[in-house]
Amino acid sequence: MATGEEEVETEAEVEGEGITGESYWKRKEAFNRASTVSLAVGERFSSDVILLFSGRRRSSAEPDSKLQEALRTRLRVVESNSQDVIQLFKDLSARLVSVHAEKDHFVITFKTVEEIWKFSTYLALGYVARCLENFLCDQSFWLDPVLLSDVEICVNVDEEHLATLYLGLLLQEGSFFAKALLNSECTEEEEELTYKKNDLVMVKDIGQEGTWEGTLLSTGQHGLVPVHSMQPLPYPFYQWFLRKYPGSTGGISSEKGLFDQPMGTCVAVVDHYPMVKDELHFSQGDLIEVDGLFISSLNMFIGRHLSSGHIGFVHKAHVRPENVKALSRQLVFLSEEERVALSQFNPCHEQCHTVDARKSTISEKSETPPYHSSPRPSFYASQSHLEREHEAFSFSLEDTFREMDEYEEDPPNYIDDNIWETEEAEFVDPILTLLNLDHFQDTFQPLYDISYSFLDTVFGGIPEDEVLLHLENVREGAKKGRMLWAHRRACFLLGRLCAKKLKYSQARVYFEEALKVPVDGFDDKLLLIALYTNLTAVYLKQKMTDKLPYTLEKASALILCLPCHNFCSLDEFELLKPIVRKAIVDNDKHLEARTCYLILCLFLQQRKIEEALPFVERLQFLTVTLSAEEGRPMGPVDLNWILCRLYHKKYLPYLALASLSLDSAQDHSLEDAFQKIELFIKNSVRLNPRWRDGTSLLPAQVVVYLQQALSIASHGEDLKTQRDLCLCLASVYQQYGALDKAVPFAHQAVQTRSHINEEESFEASVLLAWLLVLTGEPETAQSTLQPLLKSLNETDSPTQRGVVYNLLALCLRKQCRVTEATKNFYCALKISQENGNKHNEALALANMGCLALSVGAPCLAESFLLRSLHLFQFLSESPFDEEHVQALLWLGRSYKDRGGSQEVRLCYEIGLLIAMSAKNLHSQMVVAKVLSRLYADLLLYGQCIIYYEHCVGLSRELKDKRLEGEYLEILSSLYLSLNTEKSSRKSLDYTKQSLRISIDLGKRQEESETWLQVGRIYYLIHEDELADMYLQAAVKTALRMNDPRFAMSIYEEAGDVFFKGHRNRLAAMPFFRDGSLPFARSIKDVHSEFRLLSKLSELLLKENQYEEALQYATLAVQSSTDTGVRLNERVAYHRLASVYFCLEQYEMAENYFLKALSLSPTVLENTAEAHYYVKVYCRLAELTLHKLKVRHTRMGQGSPLCEQLCEQIVQQFVCTMNNVCV
Repeated sequence: MATGEEEVETEAEVEGEGITGESYWKRKEAFNRASTVSLAVGERFSSDVILLFSGRRRSSAEPDSKLQEALRTRLRVVESNSQDVIQLFKDLSARLVSVHAEKDHFVITFKTVEEIWKFSTYLALGYVARCLENFLCDQSFWLDPVLLSDVEICVNVDEEHLATLYLGLLLQEGSFFAKALLNSECTEEEEELTYKKNDLVMVKDIGQEGTWEGTLLSTGQHGLVPVHSMQPLPYPFYQWFLRKYPGSTGGISSEKGLFDQPMGTCVAVVDHYPMVKDELHFSQGDLIEVDGLFISSLNMFIGRHLSSGHIGFVHKAHVRPENVKALSRQLVFLSEEERVALSQFNPCHEQCHTVDARKSTISEKSETPPYHSSPRPSFYASQSHLEREHEAFSFSLEDTFREMDEYEEDPPNYIDDNIWETEEAEFVDPILTLLNLDHFQDTFQPLYDISYSFLDTVFGGIPEDEVLLHLENVREGAKKGRMLWAHRRACFLLGRLCAKKLKYSQARVYFEEALKVPVDGFDDKLLLIALYTNLTAVYLKQKMTDKLPYTLEKASALILCLPCHNFCSLDEFELLKPIVRKAIVDNDKHLEARTCYLILCLFLQQRKIEEALPFVERLQFLTVTLSAEEGRPMGPVDLNWILCRLYHKKYLPYLALASLSLDSAQDHSLEDAFQKIELFIKNSVRLNPRWRDGTSLLPAQVVVYLQQALSIASHGEDLKTQRDLCLCLASVYQQYGALDKAVPFAHQAVQTRSHINEEESFEASVLLAWLLVLTGEPETAQSTLQPLLKSLNETDSPTQRGVVYNLLALCLRKQCRVTEATKNFYCALKISQENGNKHNEALALANMGCLALSVGAPCLAESFLLRSLHLFQFLSESPFDEEHVQALLWLGRSYKDRGGSQEVRLCYEIGLLIAMSAKNLHSQMVVAKVLSRLYADLLLYGQCIIYYEHCVGLSRELKDKRLEGEYLEILSSLYLSLNTEKSSRKSLDYTKQSLRISIDLGKRQEESETWLQVGRIYYLIHEDELADMYLQAAVKTALRMNDPRFAMSIYEEAGDVFFKGHRNRLAAMPFFRDGSLPFARSIKDVHSEFRLLSKLSELLLKENQYEEALQYATLAVQSSTDTGVRLNERVAYHRLASVYFCLEQYEMAENYFLKALSLSPTVLENTAEAHYYVKVYCRLAELTLHKLKVRHTRMGQGSPLCEQLCEQIVQQFVCTMNNVCV
């Protein structure tokens, strides 16, 4: 077994891009190899499974590195909240061990066979990949339909390792089920078990090498079996089924026949004269048509004699195929009627109220009037700091989706309290007459349904004991009067009621008596099916194996072959269990699929969600498997729609959303589409409770389901529904800032107004106009609104006119037509005042105040805004907090323009309190940021820090890593500016948090700069070793970016931390000498090379390492000429002269000082250059008078030479200073 790094390499070699069908468990060689590894006693193997993920584009076969990096970045972001990732894999029935974003994989493990069974099922059904897609893709992904259709996430696991782990877990659980690979060897040992090939055996490890203890499922015999002759059942589903529903595998035999299609006709090859009436009578050569389906695993089917028209059981051995055909191109184990019925079946009885669904879609929670004098979006057009609007329009959709209940008549009551008062009452009993009809009637349906509705419809709800007495009298009367059908039906009903009371022996007697009544059973097919299935179920419950051969084959044929089976009792599951076991033994996937379909129908009808779910998952798995085997899509029905509702009931939101998104059925109704929207919202709220209370936008993925609903609605004539869906889509796109996608849907909504009344089309026109304003098309918006205003003037719709006036004012303001905008705002204000609409009046006043601010009239703005706020305070119980806060921000701006700092602070802090009381995170963020900037301007850094820390907390609640990182950087800078050890350490903490976010977001440049900043802070708090470590990390990160200029700057800045410091300055040498200088030469950056050589020479000079400083100073002179900058040459010569001066080589120093002066401009432009000249001439004078004079004296040259030199220097200096004066 591969462990550690070897295992990672093994996992990376997994072939293929996805997991399909049976690939996990079917490969025999995997089991053979795995058994030699995992079944060895005491041998250890890794229980960790590596789940690889990759993103690819369907339009390209090449891997998309950018897409993969985006997925890694997203995973790093969500990984920081580990509980979300853990919950995801918990829903997928796996245990998360670790996450490795850089290696594109998760490490998971399993502790039970059930866990690995569930996970492997989800993997094969595509749920794991879809869950990761929902988890890793950000909101912008769902807003782009082109990207959505092109991108998919694929997952891979090592199949052999998964099979090995599965077998190991089987051993740990003690006993499991296996299939015999060959016949047992003849032996005289009594302890050894005798078995045949393909027999099912329950085996148990007893600690003997090469030998297990086995129990044969068909007979119950015990004995020892060799390990090499047993193969564990490959599918965990089989292990679960046989353990949960134990029983014998015998009873149903089959012979290989010539049929390979489920429908058609056949020819009799023998004469058959049956002893019972249920079997078909035919002669050799007669044509027989298959009635229903032909199941190749059964020895019997239902046939119709083409000549006589009679129906009965036919033995497969008595016929040969003549003209057989498949059900359809895709249906292999369901009829078309069954497919339609199953696709329309709702296991949860969740009636989706379309109005509620739409309202929840757009987060409509207010009870405000449908129109306001200023639509909510318009409030944010006037340079709003809040940057977005949150509430959609209020729609009045109740009339469109109101449904009428169907009128149903009361069912007839067949029982009369006085019918037994005469001696011959049994002959006039209406129930007896009813039950004696010789063919099936619709009124018989309640007799056979699973809910026992005949107790109410036929017997009027009297107690069951009285019904039993009544039916017993009916039975006696039918026997006396030779009323055969009444006799059979009465016995059947008596048996049903006895079975219901768990009196199976008594029920068996009644069923057997009913079956012996000599009638043509197929005249009432439902009764015949119910009789055989219920009687066989009783035999199975009572383990009467001696009687099973007489009924099991026929009951199996009736329940499996006849489409649209109506279950009569939950006990019929007893009949289906041995059929599943037979399918396991024969490896018959079609029989297994057919049986799973019947089981799930039975359980779902009884609302047994827990019991039904494994069979629904198995049937979907078999559909995928059969499709893979046939090499073409083969989907009798897409069960994802049912699975979604089952997962929703089980509170598994990740799986519910995955199955919902994979639902590909094409026959959904509009009601189904709205149910999908409702299910999506409910499960999304479970993952993020903030969506429930409206403090966060609904996930953008809702547009996928809205568009599906719109596509269905567009094929109908309900234009109002189409308009409402278009408005919803436009609103969602607007909330996420995708205005270019919102406008087309708003246009589409407007186009329906010619077919609906003006009032209903008003909302669409207003929304379109507002979107056009936001997209910078005020002229187009104005041309849309003016005809609307003209039409409204002819009607009594003042509130709607106020809305249009307000939007027109915004359009005019965008066009800088302030006077006209003011008039329209005033019209909107007057209309709201006349109607008494306080909210609209407050909005109009606030908009006028904002307009006054924009033209530089803060006093006038204050007047309007104070009136607006006075109105808002009486609307505090309504959800208008964002508008209230925005008005306070505008009022604060008006005070700020006039220098009222205290009033500004008061306005902003009141706004923050209102946003906090409303739990509006976005408004809190905006106001806290404004307050932070205000206190920073006032140099009140303590208060500034408090509000920025609040911004960090809000960013974490919003799960916005980008914003959190920005605020952490600001906080770090603020704490660092306080210049204390405690504040520096606080700054260090925030910087490290920002560093983690930069790493998670994959922003290499920010990451490198943050590493650098952490190094600086460590240097400031005297932790030089840590500083050096973080600076090295900054350099390494920069070098991985393939941006040499940026890497060069980071290299140099890292060295500058020590170079510009006050201690341990030599620590800069490795960064300058060993790193950045060779790097600058490699990228041929001469300016950086010169700068680094200058820093090295200066550093060594100040550290008194003159000889080494001379080398770098000389190189700096050479490099300065390559830069082509005269100032660089002068600086280089001056530094070289200084080095020579320190080395007491005064002639060389004088030479280079004079060289530096020669490179200076002849006309000095500022005092700094004059100071430089003074400094250099003083140094030259010092050299001449004190250094060179001593040397010349010793050489025998007198003072005249020194005096001559000094005179020349003084003359040159006087000349230079005269030039400065000029």
